[in-house]
Amino acid sequence: MLLPFNHCWRYLSTTIRTQKQMASSSIPKKIRNAGILIIGDEVLNGKILDTNSYNFARFCFNQLSIPLKRTIVCGDDEADIKQSLDVLLKQDNLDFVVTSGGLGSTHDDITYEVLADYFGLDYKIDDQVVERMKSLRGDYLTKLDKDQLSAFYRMATLPTSRAGCKISTNNLFFDDSLWFPILEIDERVYVLPGVPQLFTRLLNDMKQHLQNRVTSLKLSRRYVVTKSGETQIAPFLTKLQQECNATYGNGTIKLGSYPHMELKMNTISVVGKNDTPGDSLDDVITQLLENIGGEAKEISQAEEDQLK
Repeated sequence: MLLPFNHCWRYLSTTIRTQKQMASSSIPKKIRNAGILIIGDEVLNGKILDTNSYNFARFCFNQLSIPLKRTIVCGDDEADIKQSLDVLLKQDNLDFVVTSGGLGSTHDDITYEVLADYFGLDYKIDDQVVERMKSLRGDYLTKLDKDQLSAFYRMATLPTSRAGCKISTNNLFFDDSLWFPILEIDERVYVLPGVPQLFTRLLNDMKQHLQNRVTSLKLSRRYVVTKSGETQIAPFLTKLQQECNATYGNGTIKLGSYPHMELKMNTISVVGKNDTPGDSLDDVITQLLENIGGEAKEISQAEEDQLK
């Protein structure tokens, strides 16, 4: 039996729309920029020194070659965490956001629970994580009483997708010697522990998982050091930056000055994007060497690291 034209058109339109939605949902989300949320009262009150944001910045620049747009440090507070996520995800609309901290077994470790509420996800014990706990920490678990075991299993209580929820979650296991996963939410937010050694280790493990989604800027960075003071070289740097903006476009080449007070030296950083003409950075370096004085010379990344 033939359907009336308007019925056929309605059916065809619905089918096309559904196919487009399925196709778009299967396309990996691009990663063009990044942000990080450091969670923990201990960072805000000076109990520990945050190195995770520093290592994440280096990871973004050196490994992914994408810009880190914002770093936020907040306390172990539900409203604070949600407000910080709003800034990173809604205001800045960042593609790749990492959280660090708040995943332990004590009452103030609330990151998983807050994330579940923020994204409208279920929040429950993950059987796969529990099995890995038992496999890797079985001897330790047998020594815990009921309340202690319940506290330990807080670390296996994760945000998970539920029926009708458009937000997807995925547990990423990169290391067979570790029971906990990197939690991936909506291919956009990645939840990592705050312990610096584990954070850096897992961050490096993530590179291969992320690589095919990264739209790299192919950032390059070079350094010139000088004994000239910042005030002495400021006028020339301002003029040179203006010339770079006029010639190559705003933000294509960025100059920065960073003093090493104890060494009585300054480093000039020259960062170029992938669309920078091949010899343009050479030209900028030459201009710096010829004009800023103070025994200026170009140094390598390794040499710059030694000056810190």
